[in-house]
Amino acid sequence: MFVLFLLLLSALQSMGYKEEAVSYIKGFDDTVLYDINWPGNNIDPLPESESEHLTVSTSYREKYKCMFQSSKTKEEKNEEKQSGTEESKILSPIQLLSALFTQSSCSYRLESYWTYEVCHGRHVRQYHENREGKKVKVQEFILGRWDKENYEVLLDEQKLAEKENTDKNKTIPVKKIDGVKLPYFEITMGNGTKCDLNRNKPRQTKVVYVCYIHGKHEIFSFKEIATCVYEAIILSPLLCVHPKYKPQETGETQISCMPLDYNPRKPRKLIKMENEALKLRRRPELDHIRVEFHPLDLGEKEELPKLPESPVDTSPVESFLAGKNCLSGGTGWWKYEFCYGRYVEQFHIDKNGKRISINLGHFNKAKHLEWLLVHPHKRPKPQGQRTQLSHLYSDGSVCDRTGKPRQTEVKLKCLENTSNPNAVSLYLLEPRFCEYILGVESPLICDILARADENGLVPSGDEESAVEDEISTINIIRV
Repeated sequence: MFVLFLLLLSALQSMGYKEEAVSYIKGFDDTVLYDINWPGNNIDPLPESESEHLTVSTSYREKYKCMFQSSKTKEEKNEEKQSGTEESKILSPIQLLSALFTQSSCSYRLESYWTYEVCHGRHVRQYHENREGKKVKVQEFILGRWDKENYEVLLDEQKLAEKENTDKNKTIPVKKIDGVKLPYFEITMGNGTKCDLNRNKPRQTKVVYVCYIHGKHEIFSFKEIATCVYEAIILSPLLCVHPKYKPQETGETQISCMPLDYNPRKPRKLIKMENEALKLRRRPELDHIRVEFHPLDLGEKEELPKLPESPVDTSPVESFLAGKNCLSGGTGWWKYEFCYGRYVEQFHIDKNGKRISINLGHFNKAKHLEWLLVHPHKRPKPQGQRTQLSHLYSDGSVCDRTGKPRQTEVKLKCLENTSNPNAVSLYLLEPRFCEYILGVESPLICDILARADENGLVPSGDEESAVEDEISTINIIRV
């Protein structure tokens, strides 16, 4: 039906009604549903004040008058429903949410490494617990704070707006969530942990509350929308009491097209298209299927033909070791790129396509070996026991907070039992200012663990072949 509606719209435009088409289809988007009917002349027309109509013509010069309910009328009816509740009895959004703020309740969202904690009306926190035996080390960042003073200020602002009657006609902002436009109420929690990537400005989080009648104040999504600026969407039933914060009703817009001048009930091309679609649904070759059963001689053993063994494609691994196949990933504002044996980079691409990047370290073999002398526990375990390798990438971009170059420990971990051999998981930690840990988990790592030496270094295919050539040359000389 949606396709037919587009055909209807294009027909109107082809007749020179481009401006009318724009005015008729107000706020056209994919959340509005249309149902086109062809009732013939057996229809009670809508009152002129509640309907809009347009005349369209097909390529066979078949004319139809199509009528549908005025978008203004639908909006007015929705507003009448919303104004049914006495305005004096409607609490403001901040008053409705105050019940949540006074309960000292928190909502949590667990991800692969980080846990996000939203304590409503108090703070937003990002943390990770690292358990070593009985000791628990907590790495955390405060992403925003809020207190009673913020609540009182916001409450006074809303009361003043109501008193001056400026809040009555205020447009409620909407956010598209899972394809549905939902009105929302937003509070900003600031004064979080200082962010060295943002000139030491404090982190802040925009906490967005939307109405969901079955919600339990859970975190629907949590993401970084700008450098050290976050957004948390909370599904709460408390806002559903307010008529302006209920989900907008869309429903179906009924379009009824009636023939003019003794034309057929439906256009001929439409009837032909429907008949062809019906034929495809009833394919005759599937109507008669013959099934035969034959006795099976269990005494005979039939050997299945052996499939030729396909050679193992090692090119992705070799490209990775040569630094040609770079891995990228990450969620939120910042993404990460890791090129083995070359560099680690943190980057963001803005809406204009400009790439903003921060180098987190280059690989230097000598500095990696020095690092292993200071941290011998970073050396790989014996073959058969090892599941990961650790490499140091140093001399990155200078950190404003410490005045030293950034450095990253890259942990290459074998990812087993995955259906996708090309799966890659990247996560970045910052246990100390401008000292990072980049976790790289992929099935590609499983193929190189056994090839690593006592320093965790893996020679590329070119280096290995050079060593083999050198050994074979020595053997020839000895003969």
